[in-house]
Amino acid sequence: MLERAVRRRRSLPEPFSALSRMVALISHDLRHPLSAILANAEFLSQADISETQRNDFYQEIRSAVEGMNELLSSLLECSAGRDTLRPAIRNIVGTIHRLIRMTSVRQEFRRITIKHHHEGITVGWFDDNCLERVITNLVLNACEAVSPDSGQIVITTTGDHAWLQIGVWDNGPGIPPAIKSSAFEPFVSYGKAGGSGLGLAIAKKIIEDHGGEIYLDERNKTGTLFRIKIPFGIPERGIMPVSPPHPKHESRSVVCSVNVP
Repeated sequence: MLERAVRRRRSLPEPFSALSRMVALISHDLRHPLSAILANAEFLSQADISETQRNDFYQEIRSAVEGMNELLSSLLECSAGRDTLRPAIRNIVGTIHRLIRMTSVRQEFRRITIKHHHEGITVGWFDDNCLERVITNLVLNACEAVSPDSGQIVITTTGDHAWLQIGVWDNGPGIPPAIKSSAFEPFVSYGKAGGSGLGLAIAKKIIEDHGGEIYLDERNKTGTLFRIKIPFGIPERGIMPVSPPHPKHESRSVVCSVNVP
């Protein structure tokens, strides 16, 4: 029955300062790297893994720890009243593949198929860590919505010298009409026991900080499809990152699917 549907909308605490809001958002996002660390640590404890696999799991743990450090740095910067967006020249394919690996190692998601398709320019101007948080939140929501045995998630990215367009689709039951109009509001959640209702609010803020837009594509008839569009052009005075992007970052097509043992 509709009246028994799992829908929660908590009021914002008063006063809900910028700092307390950031604490809530970052506390939400810390759960993902912590889950990745635990999953990879379990793999490392296996006696029959190869040295290459052991190194891969170790690197995944390092990556998750670095992600946690970035989130905590964002909290400190927010407390000092500074903007936390740090755009630079980044490779969107690397960003997507990293978040797919971190999601796929979680025990409850290992049978879900997550694929990535890219067309066009792979390197542009964006905050790598923040955009990864956005897409990770969308993918985690999708993983929790689809069947654990037959779930499918497809991430599509298309880049040119002006814009980066991103789509995250899943074959789950879709978002009910009752929640669609408020899906991006803080503390709105549907059908997730213990869900904080912050994932889409985080995504909306970060995308808008990039000067872009994010929305639920209601024309989609099967599952759920979120679309994102952000500026991708590299400023003339753009600073190269410490780790250079893929040397072949001209227009190309990329398809990725990650399998976890």
